[in-house]
Amino acid sequence: MRTMFIMMSHKMTQAQYDDAKNHFAIDRFEELPNDQWSQIPADIDDISPYLADLKHNIVKQSNAGDLLLVQGDFGATVAMVHFAFKQGIIPVYATTRRAVKEIVDGDKVITTRTFEHVRFRIYEKGC
Repeated sequence: MRTMFIMMSHKMTQAQYDDAKNHFAIDRFEELPNDQWSQIPADIDDISPYLADLKHNIVKQSNAGDLLLVQGDFGATVAMVHFAFKQGIIPVYATTRRAVKEIVDGDKVITTRTFEHVRFRIYEKGC
């Protein structure tokens, strides 16, 4: 059984679930506590306390070759990518196609952005 651990600020789309199942043979999806991941304070120096429980949960539930989908706070993402590689877990991120539509309504410009999942990409090790 291969697990994808999810660390994102939003829910995965059906297209992302399907892609993970088809391209990485994912059998199980484990959403990690979103409130911890999306609520890392911007005004602190040390974010390690916010990552400790998340890391502990991953170690407790993971096997080498599992995947970690991680996107969010840049520093926390880098820390979790390094952590994943050390644990033998494959860190990935989602790529998207973006479509922007602007409508001018008098003095207002209404912008709509649509993001469509394209694929997952593995983070590069050691960059």
